[in-house]
Amino acid sequence: MVCAATGLALITPLLLRRGISAHLTGIDPYRRTPSETPPSILSTAEIGDLASLPEVTPSQRLDAAPRDLAARGTAGVIAHNRQPVHVYAAPAAPAIAWLAPQQNGIDTWLPVIDQQPGWVQVLLPSHPGDASGWIRAAELDLTVTPYELRLHRRSHRLQLFTNGNLARSWKAWPGTSETPTPAGRTFLLAGTPDGAPARVLALGMHGATPSACTGSLGTVAIHSAVARAGDRAPDCRTCIRVPPEAMDALTRVRLGSLVRVYR
Repeated sequence: MVCAATGLALITPLLLRRGISAHLTGIDPYRRTPSETPPSILSTAEIGDLASLPEVTPSQRLDAAPRDLAARGTAGVIAHNRQPVHVYAAPAAPAIAWLAPQQNGIDTWLPVIDQQPGWVQVLLPSHPGDASGWIRAAELDLTVTPYELRLHRRSHRLQLFTNGNLARSWKAWPGTSETPTPAGRTFLLAGTPDGAPARVLALGMHGATPSACTGSLGTVAIHSAVARAGDRAPDCRTCIRVPPEAMDALTRVRLGSLVRVYR
């Protein structure tokens, strides 16, 4: 697996072989609108092949996807596909799914957790909550986010790290005793648009209960806090509640940033 100390050394050759992406030259890649997405250059045969596979979405279950059982950090490398791509259970194995460039009109950025020559392994937002998959490196734009979130369920603390250093820390309410926020690695998948009445950050993990707050069955999200734990809506009991000032900072964290949840 890619660790914080060695991950960049492993990924850098991929970046050098492909050249410096526009995503590393000051252009913000995180809020591209659909009109800015390049037209597909897939062949008719490739499009037909994709249609025969399940799509990677928060509501889709991918039992063939390899499970991510690690809890370590990464080098902050994140990946985005600018057109539909195949997702594989292992390099050069048969495809198990396909991934669209966007989720709900927002570019999908996924954390890179491992790599082999010509391939990268990423976390996926599909069920089960620790699903991962392999994608050809040549089909991806790679960049680096300096952010990582760490949630400590036992001490009820949410920490924001920037470039490996603790930047902020807040009180947090992670799920309930009956429906705790799942432990493990996940990532910031999507956020509500600027100016929305309620701010919600959807994660790439899933709990045991539905989540009306994200519109996807079981997707865990970060919300502003409620006055008491009992005030939680029955369908958001695995979500993470934080103070409003935490949401002010978290909504500026780049999508794709790693989130680690500790027991």
